[in-house]
Amino acid sequence: MDITLFALNSSFTHTNLAIRYLASALEAEGLTAVIKEYNLKDKKAKVLNELVNTHSDIYAFSVYIWNINAMLSYARDLKKLRPHSYIVFGGPEVSFENDSFFTEHPYIDMIIRGEGESVIAEVCKEPSRYKIVDGNHTDSFAHAGILYDRYPAQGDILYYESARGCPYRCSYCLSSLSEGLRRKDTEQVLNELSQFEKLNNKPRIIKFVDRTFNYDLQRAKEIWKALLSDKYSLNYHFEIAADLLDDECFKILADMPMGKIQFEAGIQSTNMNTLNEIKRKTDSNKVIKTLTRLKSFGNIHIHADLIAGLPFEDINSFATSFDEAIACCNKLQLGFLKMLKGSYIRNNAADHGYIYESDPPYTVLSNNYLSYNEVYRLEQIAQTIDRFYSSGRFDNTMEYVLNNVASPFEFFSRLTDIQIKEQDKMSQHECRMALISMLDNDPVALSRLALDSIIYENKKPPQELKEYYTEHSRDIINCITEKFKGYRHNNLYIYTFDFDKDNYYIIDRTKHIMEKRCIK
Repeated sequence: MDITLFALNSSFTHTNLAIRYLASALEAEGLTAVIKEYNLKDKKAKVLNELVNTHSDIYAFSVYIWNINAMLSYARDLKKLRPHSYIVFGGPEVSFENDSFFTEHPYIDMIIRGEGESVIAEVCKEPSRYKIVDGNHTDSFAHAGILYDRYPAQGDILYYESARGCPYRCSYCLSSLSEGLRRKDTEQVLNELSQFEKLNNKPRIIKFVDRTFNYDLQRAKEIWKALLSDKYSLNYHFEIAADLLDDECFKILADMPMGKIQFEAGIQSTNMNTLNEIKRKTDSNKVIKTLTRLKSFGNIHIHADLIAGLPFEDINSFATSFDEAIACCNKLQLGFLKMLKGSYIRNNAADHGYIYESDPPYTVLSNNYLSYNEVYRLEQIAQTIDRFYSSGRFDNTMEYVLNNVASPFEFFSRLTDIQIKEQDKMSQHECRMALISMLDNDPVALSRLALDSIIYENKKPPQELKEYYTEHSRDIINCITEKFKGYRHNNLYIYTFDFDKDNYYIIDRTKHIMEKRCIK
């Protein structure tokens, strides 16, 4: 029986962990499979040709909210070309489907709902016996290893699972439907993380897919403490419940080498009525204080999330949530509620008057608290936040501005209004001019904007801000600092800025690197 496992990632940097679990489960039962992994930007003709020419009897598709439409298109055409093959869909986006799915998509032969590695070998041995198969909860993931040593990946973001399940029951999340928590112990996790160091192509990021990595705080502390060692040289991404951290965590994390770990934490809302309604049992004030403290260490990148469209949160309430959260993180993602199949909030959508997209990703369009126009307005503001705040290109400016405005949300709202183009069509110069018009001739803000502009300009410095900075001769640097060790002098530029005349700023404008040195 020839088997192909087919993944379609959102970009070339990502990898698919699920198909590697399936390949491992098949191998354990004496079966082998071909892995075919692509991304949404790959040309369909090429991908389809390679699928057809595996000449497989079974094609197992890994289906998610972001790729379902493309996967249906591939399955439809593949069935025409390989009519006697079995096409199997599995993954979160089909785990709540029933027989009606086959009426709508007759070219699909089978659905695996739930944890597919528990049943994939069984259904591949006798595919004609099954139509809908429910996977059982399994701890096989704990014995599979890192998988990338056996099934190499092209992307540089590798996903790793140290625990499965979630202790929380948030009404919008599918993880809330899983029963029980399963985990690898500390020793196993650290041993497996060390194996990533031995891969031929070292990844850029090891991204833990655990829904709440630190639900077992002692285990989390043991792992973080071990990561202080030079033995672990990669970047590690964790999704955490920030309000669970204690003083011992802070002591460990304060000593973490710069850039070794990054945290993602869901705030979602600071409206207590909203949090109670979505069954999110967190203390948002403690979350914000914790993330603010972590951010102050300066060595950990903090990503926080808010969700627009939650129950009881109108646009004024959302603005309050935003203003309270913005300063606690390096990147604040303004997301929009997705009414996922199988989620409690979708099954009870009428309770709050939800209207949402019929097609994936099922984004909310309106509810009893936000009109459609308000949702669209928030989408525009979210783009502004991504370009001017989360991109990091205006960090020095934003640090000052957002500490000196009454409402950061209102600031971004006004900035959205004055832009002449959509975010992705604006040049860096146009963004800078939009900010200049917002800064009310504040010399400190404009001087900081000059610094940001010089760091991220590959050509000449911004002439419209030239009164706020001074360029100096390279000869004033007698020795190169460690950060610039090995750099050629003619790649470096030296400036002073009006907001900080006590320091030289040494900048490589092509690599966007900056170091500050005291003049005295």
